[in-house]
Amino acid sequence: MLQAPIPQNEADRLAALQATELLDTACEARFDRLTHLVQQCMDAGIVLISLVDKERQWFKSRQGLDACETCRNISFCGHAILDDDIFEVSDARADSRFADNPLVTEAPFIRFYAGAPLLFAGQRIGTLCLISSVPRKLTAKERLILREFADAVEQEIKDRQQEHAKQELATSRDQFQRLVANIPGITYRCKADADWTMLYMSSGIDSLSGYPASDFIDNQLRSYASVIYPDDRERVSLAVAEAIALKQSWLLQYRMLHKDGHICWVEERGRAEFDDQGQLSFLDGLILDISEEKRLKRQLITLTSQLPGVVYQYQHWPDGRTAFPYASPAIQKIYGVTPEQVKEDASLVFSKLYAEDLPALIASIEQSGRDLTIWQHEYRVYREGGTLAWLSGRALPEKMPDGSILWHGYIQDITETKQYYLQLELANRELELVRERLNTASENALIGFWQANLETGDLWWSPVIYQIFGFDEANTQPSAALFKSTVHPDDWRLIKQSEKMALETGIHDVVHRIIRPDGSIRWVHELARMSPAENKQHVFIGSVQDVTERVQLQQLKDEFISTVSHELRTPLTSIKGALGLLNSGTLGEAPQSMSQLLQVAHSNSERLSQLINDLLDIEKLVAGKMRFDLHAVEVNAELEYALHNLQPYANQYSVELQLQPITPELSITADKFRLQQVITNLVSNAIKFSGKNSIVKVAATRQADQIRIEIQDSGIGIASEFQPRIFERFAQADGSSSRQSGGTGLGLAICKELVEQMGGIIGFSSVLHQGSVFFFMLPIHPESI
Repeated sequence: MLQAPIPQNEADRLAALQATELLDTACEARFDRLTHLVQQCMDAGIVLISLVDKERQWFKSRQGLDACETCRNISFCGHAILDDDIFEVSDARADSRFADNPLVTEAPFIRFYAGAPLLFAGQRIGTLCLISSVPRKLTAKERLILREFADAVEQEIKDRQQEHAKQELATSRDQFQRLVANIPGITYRCKADADWTMLYMSSGIDSLSGYPASDFIDNQLRSYASVIYPDDRERVSLAVAEAIALKQSWLLQYRMLHKDGHICWVEERGRAEFDDQGQLSFLDGLILDISEEKRLKRQLITLTSQLPGVVYQYQHWPDGRTAFPYASPAIQKIYGVTPEQVKEDASLVFSKLYAEDLPALIASIEQSGRDLTIWQHEYRVYREGGTLAWLSGRALPEKMPDGSILWHGYIQDITETKQYYLQLELANRELELVRERLNTASENALIGFWQANLETGDLWWSPVIYQIFGFDEANTQPSAALFKSTVHPDDWRLIKQSEKMALETGIHDVVHRIIRPDGSIRWVHELARMSPAENKQHVFIGSVQDVTERVQLQQLKDEFISTVSHELRTPLTSIKGALGLLNSGTLGEAPQSMSQLLQVAHSNSERLSQLINDLLDIEKLVAGKMRFDLHAVEVNAELEYALHNLQPYANQYSVELQLQPITPELSITADKFRLQQVITNLVSNAIKFSGKNSIVKVAATRQADQIRIEIQDSGIGIASEFQPRIFERFAQADGSSSRQSGGTGLGLAICKELVEQMGGIIGFSSVLHQGSVFFFMLPIHPESI
């Protein structure tokens, strides 16, 4: 098999083939019609338009053949493109060049081939060829017909190229028009004549001037100069003429007069076009609406004039020059210079800077310019009179085309703020010193501090608390659950009651037991105050102290008092009875002097008996030995009963008792006798500490599932330093031997124990010299719900 040689002009031939843009394209009717017509006219089994590529022959149109391409090295068309004349093989089997060609020995079993070369751009790019499976020889007429058909194919290729070129041109024109239409503003081309006769103007002129672009083309209805604001026309004309003369572009801002009479600002960028001979041809340009920019600039100037600091631009060139291209008027207030003084040279500003701050300031500017990061710095400047002022600056750097750095920023006077910060820093140092002293005192006294949020459960402990509770601070995270796990089960009720009362009084005060991890039991005293509510959350700040030794001493004292009280009770009863008998006169009248002594002795024995009874009550309450008969008790009836019994006592002090209206049939769960004991004690205290002709008010109100009973007096009040101890045993505000009001100092302590053991809480509020309100709350009886 003889392979066709590669033509010497192969590179140009392949370039021409690529230029046709035919390879690997879809079938086209224009070519398929010709090959079908050739097949009919020439009675050929196969007709192909074959394009000979570098390694293959590809069929743009084919009749009678399914394959779309074959290898070039076995092609007949590779021989046909070597000459301008038709290449014909009458019997391939008898031709030594093709007898063993796979296209001859196998399908399509070529016997006859005739190919007319197809020319494009002077290069033979392929053939229009006839193929048959039987030997054949073309007549002269058939060869002429084949050539004419090949010429028709060549013309179709040229027509196709032109159509594609037109289509691309139209597409390009459409794209250009869309591009121009999307350019913000107006693009134009005009003649370089006196009237600036417009050759093209985009539609952007419509909205800007109120006139359509067609009005300006060839200056049919008006010239562009006619819509320039009259006062600006001469300036614009001279500027354009000067730029043309210098063969430079121009950048102008001027006003345009709209059809409806309003004025808008525009910016024009243009240049002149010259031909090869240097003659002026056209003027091209772009016109932008900058009305909004002008408006914003005016607003910016107005706003910056109102700012306390200076809005500025600071520029630094590679040769070391510096300037403030723009600065708001406030620069005079900041640096004592005008914008004009530093517009070209910033050295005057640097002369105002505090010398000690200058190196750090310059270093910060250089770093910002080098890294193009935000500049931010605080420094001092001299003011008139030699005083120093603190300034704070912040600016964003921008690299400019000429290699300089331009910062856009703001500088403000922070002298007053800085002084506050310096004072705050001093206060913080003093606070840290106080904290250190407090921590030392806390450690020495074993008093820890804590903060708890009742809603979120967040809990904070100072280091001493870990020591008190027996925890390792490094491995312990305080929490409400952890605290609860340490509380002795029998004391949890006391804590909940204290927290509940704290919501009423703001004071959390409770002594309870804790169980350490090692199993040891300690007594602690919690004292806290509720901070002002934030976001409707209850936050307590307080202290906790290990009072185990104190409680143990108290227990020993209680046991001693209990023993002494029991031992004194029997002989005291006999003494009190004997004195009563003598005072009654049953044994005869005693002398006057003796009678007075007997009355004093009897009165003191009564007081001693009351003290012993109170001590025994306290002992029973603390030991949990006092029995309570809890049942429904009508509040109104009990209060009326108590006030009735206390009326003679009130009369002695000229005090009026008032029972406020109470909801009928309101009942609580309580021990009737012990309830009377509490009411009597609180009301008698109110009477005792109220002044003459004053009023003691008693009221009862329902609060959720509890009843609140309160006693209000207008007496001397309770001093703030005594209030935390008000419910302690033997606690009395007036501890002198000459105090005016008597009492054992156990009444309120007994009331507290009684109320709490009946499931309630007790508290008070007091204002010195204005009076006090004592209250207690007990559960409402289910029948009243």
